[in-house]
Amino acid sequence: MSERYSRRDFLIGALTSGTLTAGALYLLPGGRSTPAIELTLATGADDTGARELLIDMWNRANPNATVRPHTLRGDTGDQLREMDGLARSGQADILNLDIIHIPYFAGHELITPIELDNPNVFLERTLVANRVGNDTRQYWAAPFNTDVGLLFQRRPDHDAPADPATLADVIDNAPPGSRRFVGQLRPTASDSHEAFVVNVLEHALSRDPEILTDTGAPSYELLRWQAALEPLAAAIADERIALADTEGDTIDQFMGINGPQRGAMRNWPVAYRTLQQRNDGDVRTGRIQVGALPIGVLGGQSLAIVRNSRHRGAAADFIRFVTGEAAQKVLAAHGLAPTRIAAYNDENLRAFIPHLEAVRGAVERARPRPIHANYSAFAKAIVDHCLPLLHQGIELPPQFIEQLVVALV
Repeated sequence: MSERYSRRDFLIGALTSGTLTAGALYLLPGGRSTPAIELTLATGADDTGARELLIDMWNRANPNATVRPHTLRGDTGDQLREMDGLARSGQADILNLDIIHIPYFAGHELITPIELDNPNVFLERTLVANRVGNDTRQYWAAPFNTDVGLLFQRRPDHDAPADPATLADVIDNAPPGSRRFVGQLRPTASDSHEAFVVNVLEHALSRDPEILTDTGAPSYELLRWQAALEPLAAAIADERIALADTEGDTIDQFMGINGPQRGAMRNWPVAYRTLQQRNDGDVRTGRIQVGALPIGVLGGQSLAIVRNSRHRGAAADFIRFVTGEAAQKVLAAHGLAPTRIAAYNDENLRAFIPHLEAVRGAVERARPRPIHANYSAFAKAIVDHCLPLLHQGIELPPQFIEQLVVALV
């Protein structure tokens, strides 16, 4: 049996086991004879192992243009400031940006536009925050992985009918004192503020779909925000909701670590793989229902080339690889939401991840957060005023809308 044939054979089975290593390596460029360089990728942590695997695959096939990850620490603001410094000093070549930060780096001329070979292979929603104006070929960054809120629910048995699929239905139907639903609604530190913002927006959207427009612009009507969030405040007061800090804390409570098991949670797609890895009993027996929210909040990360990089060409090659079809299937097999349409159509992945089509639908219907260089001020206004509303019953003041306007208009 030839090596070429055995690699092709391995690819067929490798995707199901969640590696795709041989197949992706087989598609990699390689054999460069140019002087060796090392690219620095500034990025947040990745607990799935997918990014580490892709970097290792790239480095083994491209010894003359290797990639070294520089892992950022701290909360969202800390990471933003460190990335800013690395980009300005030329100490990073590639930035793995949360999509909410793309306008900041573009507005400060810290990244340079790149051209996607064929934008049509990506889910349309994953391109929104990356576009350079209305240009259909130039992008500030290439979509690496996307993200969107999903609703996880426990069913009494595999054949039980589907439970309510909206956040509004779930908390409205939960008995007082049950704490049936768990979500990231009580941040205890700044590194969980963004999770709180996303959760608040998704609960508001479940009551009023126009709280955020299709382009991420928020409503500036105070009474509208108050009406959309009052049911959530009431559910918290009635103890129908179990309050969590982070996504990890949410999973712990959903599984019943150090307490009773919860019946439902809001979390990102990767949470399903975490439940698998932690041997959740209902995942093993098919009693976890994973459904798309009617309107979720779009998340995800995109890869941008630093304007001051001396190795833009090599950086573009690496980005082209990790956003390519084979690499995107690796991400999907590790629990992340891919940006390429082909990954959602892959029969092996669909068998391995039964809710993959629900993820795609959720992404396609999701609303982005405000695509604005001053997004952090918008998020601060949500935290500063919605926390007192939800936990102390203090109505939203006029200053809330004033701060939204100052941040975004």
